[in-house]
Parts: sequence; structure tokens; C-alpha cells
Amino acid sequence: MKKRNAVRTAAAALAAMMALTACGGGNETTAAAAAGGDSGTTAAAAGGEAAPSGSGEVGKTDITFAMGADIVTLDPAGQQDTTTSVIIKHVYSTLLDISDDGELVPDLAESYELVNDTDFVFKLKEDAVWSDGTPVTANDVKFTFDRAKGMPKTKSNTSKVKEVVVDNDHQVTIKLTEPYAPFKSIVANSNLSIVQEAAVTAAGEAYGDADNAVGSGPFTVKEWVPNDHYTLEKNVNYWGEEPITTSITCRVIPEGSARAIALETGEVDLVWNVDPTDCSNIEANSDVKLLSQPSSSIEYLGMNMTKEHFKDQKVRQAINYAIDKQALVDTIVEGRGTVANSYINNTIPGWTDEVEAYPYDPEKAKELMAEAGYADGFSCQLWVNGDVRTRSAQMIQAQLAEIGITVDISTMEWGAFLDALNAGEHEMFILGWSNGTFDADGSTYQLFHSSNHGATGNRAFMTDATVDELIMKAAQENDDAQRMEYYKELQLYLHDLSPWCPFYYKNDNVGVRADLQGFKLHKGASHYLGNCHYAK
Repeated sequence: MKKRNAVRTAAAALAAMMALTACGGGNETTAAAAAGGDSGTTAAAAGGEAAPSGSGEVGKTDITFAMGADIVTLDPAGQQDTTTSVIIKHVYSTLLDISDDGELVPDLAESYELVNDTDFVFKLKEDAVWSDGTPVTANDVKFTFDRAKGMPKTKSNTSKVKEVVVDNDHQVTIKLTEPYAPFKSIVANSNLSIVQEAAVTAAGEAYGDADNAVGSGPFTVKEWVPNDHYTLEKNVNYWGEEPITTSITCRVIPEGSARAIALETGEVDLVWNVDPTDCSNIEANSDVKLLSQPSSSIEYLGMNMTKEHFKDQKVRQAINYAIDKQALVDTIVEGRGTVANSYINNTIPGWTDEVEAYPYDPEKAKELMAEAGYADGFSCQLWVNGDVRTRSAQMIQAQLAEIGITVDISTMEWGAFLDALNAGEHEMFILGWSNGTFDADGSTYQLFHSSNHGATGNRAFMTDATVDELIMKAAQENDDAQRMEYYKELQLYLHDLSPWCPFYYKNDNVGVRADLQGFKLHKGASHYLGNCHYAK
């Protein structure tokens, strides 16, 4: 996502090496997005791009954008949400990256090789330096992965890492405990961004504050005022393609309509996440543009399977029958999405159309509730964050009332919401999932494997031996066709088990000023802002 042009020139060389090495690494499809994938891109304007860059002299290069929630940390290993990943991707670098078009490309590693079933050799770029000017070394890579193995929010991504061996200053060998096909794409995850050993060691538990975040990305952190804004400035020691943008300020504006108004009045240059209800207004205003594409995320209602009512499969199935998913698409996202039939997004390799979404059938739901011993229903809590999900919760509340379930809605601040989910205190919740790898493992292992309860993704707190077995069979399978069969079997099984009620695969909507140049939609919504500017 960084240094977009430079990445493309290096991609061919990496692709050649991948072709030679991937026969031992599994799935050949490129991966890079969010909870469901992306098979194609449609844009409401300019082919998914703001006005073409390079057209005339560069004018304004300080850019302000708006998001609906604040970041939670500046420590990559403490990041578990897409909001925080935005700043992490601009400040830090990963071994490999995902290009705008969803291709796996070089970042800190100029190449990699799978030398046997379990050992990956990464050769680092020798000119890569930290923002303080010191070289990025193989020791930093080893430190990053060793540290990540002991961090609650990154342990799932490193669970198959047995050992990291420093071969020399610019080469590491990452040894896995077993063959693991998705690993080459997992290293592109922002929470595995490489950190400087010296900086982390010096800061200790305080690492992740604005004054101690040392990265190797194109920007550095100037300031962070929690729940208000943060500002990045160009990294003068950046070793890659120099950004055009000199500074980036993110304003935290929780209300979607307020973000849209800020864009239309010129208070901000870009809105990262335009609420679907505001899209039509932006499309009607010639001063701004809406850029849209199918996203790789899935929106869902999750149920905590350790809580009394939700231990029963029939209750969970009843809830799936009781919710009108098409009504959610039509009302909440105003048709800018599609009903989710499965637990993997329909644009991720491995998705299957052989799973059919639960139809809206309140009478069937009542039958199942009675069979489960809840003919008179029960009461439960539903936790959400943000105004869009609050509106969804209100629709869910009304629909579940029809089958006797009384829902108490609690709307929480983003950080507190995540903490509560991670602790397993919830009964039901509404959330989205973004798969940053474009590999089906990114939509299954973290979300449903029994080793990942809480912060690492499995917020249904599900423990199921069949699920675990299918996930690991798929992850260890080198034959692409057989791997996809495992994922189909897994989706059919999960559909019956019903730990979630999948809602929809939504569009990624970004609003920009009409004359903003240099912005392009990223297939996985990891948009890069470093080339945004205005012409004189």
C-alpha cells in the first residue's frame, strides 16, 4: 500500500520468485483484503481514483481526512481493528505488502523463498532505514516476530512460527512448526509490521505512544490527541518512493452525516468511510466525488456461544431465520451491498455459492425457539458501536421481538467495545471483519479456531473440533483445488452451526473533494494517502 509506483516495478520480480516457490506454499491466488474478499472493482467516479496525479504543478500537499473512530494504539502488535491499521500502514512497513490491485508485493523484503515445506527465507532491502536514520536489520525482524508470539492480539498470526533465525544483517529464515499455506500473505498484515528493537526496548510497556513510535514507513507521527485527531508528517529518512503529501491529519468525527458535511464544506479533503445513507448526497454534489467498490468485509451479528441462551444451536438458527437480511441491505446500506450467504466474503478465493443464506422466516424461527424450550422467548443484550450499527441493532431488536426475544441495546465507545468483546462479557454484538490477506484462512482461522477466543478474533467463543480440523486441513493443503474443497465443507458446516448471523457484504465508500489528485482505492480498503495533493 505504500510507495505504490515503486511497488509495481518490483512486483514482477517477486511474482517470478513466487511462481517458483509457491508450489510448496499452497494457494496461488493473491490475497489482501477483508473478511470476505474482492473479485472485482466498480467505481462511482474516475475508475476508483481521484483526479489523475501529475497533471500540472503540485499545490496544496497537506491533507485532512475524517474517520468515524479513533485509533487505539501506535504499536502494531496492539492493533486489531481497521481504523488503527490506517495509521500503522503509513508509519510502519511489513515484510511483504498488498498492492492497490490486491497483489502480494515486496516491502521491506525484496524477495522470499520457500526452501522446504516449512522454512521461508526473506531477503531484506539493504537501503531500508528507520525514521531515526538507523538501518532496518534482520535482528529487528526476529525481535518483531518473537515479540508478536507473546502478544494477545498477534499470537494467532504467529502461532505457526517455530523460530526466526538471523542469517545475516539482511536475511532471516522463518521456520514454521508445520506446512502453512497462508503464511506468505499473513506477513503482510499490519499487526506484523516490523518494529525497531531498540525503540520498543527503551519504551517498555509505554511503547505505542505518539512520542516513541519509530517506524520505517513513509510518514512519522507528529501528534495524537485521543478522540480528536492525529497528524502525520513526511518521513525525511524514508527509503522508498518519496510521498507527494507532506502531512496527513485525521479528524475523528463519529457521526456519518457530520463527516459528509465536513467533506462538502471543504473542512476535510477525504472521508474514509462514507455512511451509505450519505452516499447519494455526495453523488449529487459536483464539488465532491464518491468512489465505491465491493469491499472485502462482512457485516454480521455475533453470538457468544458460552452464554446460556446461545449454547443452543436451534436458538442460533432461529435468530438467523428471524432476521431479514435483505431489509438490512435495503435500509441500512441503501442497497450498496449484497446479502451474505456465507462466512467468507464472496470475493475471497474459497467462497462457495453452495451455501444458501437463511431465508427470512419468522414462523420457522418460532418453531425452533419452541423446540429449544424458549416458546416464551428470553431477554438478552446486544452491544454495538457507531450510528450505523446502532440503526442495524434497532431493526434487529424489532425483528427478534417477533419471535419473543427481548433485546436491550448498548452503544459503546470503540475501544471499550473491543475490550468488552475480547473479555467475553457480551451475549450478542454487531461487528464487521476485514481479511487483510485475500486468503480464506484470514476469514476462518482467526474467527473460528478454538485457540483464538477473544482478542485474536473468535468473539463467538466457539470451540468445535470439526471446525478446528477443517481449518487446519485447509491451511496445510498445498493443492489449491483440494484446499478450496475444505473451505466449502467448512462453510457448509458453519452455516448449520450458526455462530453468527451474516448480514451483508458491503461496499467500500470513500468521499473525496472533486479536485483532489493522487488518491486510488485499494482493493482491501488499505488506502494510501501519501500521494494526495491539489494542483496549483
